[in-house]
Amino acid sequence: MKSKNIRIALLACLGLLALPAQAIVTCPQTVTPAVASGNPPDSEAPRVARLLAGIGMRSEPFDPVYSQYAAAAHAGWQAFMQNLGLPLYGWASRAVPRNAGQTVFYPFSGPDLPSLLAVYPAATHFVMVSDQYANKYFDPFALNEPEQTQVVQALGESWTRFGRLGFFLTQDLNKGGGRKYHLNPSMILMAFAVRLGYEVRSVRPTCLDPADLSIRPLDTKDARWGSVRLELRRDGRDIVVDYLQQDLSDRGLARHAEARALIESFTQGPVLLKAASHLPQKPGFSILREAILTHSPLVVQDETGLEYDAMANHFNVQLYGVYVGAYRLFKEATNPSLVKAYKERAKDVHPLDFRLGYEKEAGSAIQVGTRK
Repeated sequence: MKSKNIRIALLACLGLLALPAQAIVTCPQTVTPAVASGNPPDSEAPRVARLLAGIGMRSEPFDPVYSQYAAAAHAGWQAFMQNLGLPLYGWASRAVPRNAGQTVFYPFSGPDLPSLLAVYPAATHFVMVSDQYANKYFDPFALNEPEQTQVVQALGESWTRFGRLGFFLTQDLNKGGGRKYHLNPSMILMAFAVRLGYEVRSVRPTCLDPADLSIRPLDTKDARWGSVRLELRRDGRDIVVDYLQQDLSDRGLARHAEARALIESFTQGPVLLKAASHLPQKPGFSILREAILTHSPLVVQDETGLEYDAMANHFNVQLYGVYVGAYRLFKEATNPSLVKAYKERAKDVHPLDFRLGYEKEAGSAIQVGTRK
């Protein structure tokens, strides 16, 4: 029974269980969206972000609950940086062009901000798209008992697993002291931003304005949270991170014309595809796939992204690492043309000395495609 539950959790994390079609919330006509830029930092988001990152300050002289949590967050982050974060940044600095555009698109991202910023550090606008709601953040250390202990303990355990795996599992995002209080992408993104050295200026829910296909933050207290915008600053440089809750399947995009047009517009810039469950290779994701193949100037991906033959028709593809087959949960989607390419182009394949994506005994594979 335990192995069955683990498999179900993994399938949910990897996007293989049937989920309802989700779409970016359309801006209500009765509410005027807030202006996105030039806003002074608020006081709550930066404070909570630092606490979630494990480097904030509590009012008590010594708070054992927070001290234990901060230790877990620090250990998890250090393990991630040593095993993946720093190696990925170093590799990308050599392998990925940095003048390919200002807006970067990361479909099937989850809250994986560190990988995105490591691969494309020069961008100023980052668009991450996932199925999961970005609910309103909260201060877990301000909760009453027993919620505080339950939530903080779950957060600390999540950091430990993150250090080992390099990503947060979906089941980690749904733990806590009830539906109202659980870790969610908004909070992970805030913590990651602080750990990456950014000041969190604001964190607000967003909506899609159908008039000009723009993403706009909302300041109304009763605004619906699902998609979220983070405005960040480091060393005087401002960046915007938009996390959008959107079903990227043909079913999800065909039902919402504005969302489809928005997603297709993002494919005009560089793309990152990592741990995407081989979904871009499936028939039910043809809209997204064709948009990337047709428009994107640069694609960085692991083996779960675009099918190799389709990619090679539009891009000059450089291969890194080793690829002899898919992760064990995806045996029906092995990307056979990529297996063939790694074998036939063996002399042109560059080594990869770190793990990326799903952990496989054979090692990791990355492809960098630049538009022909």
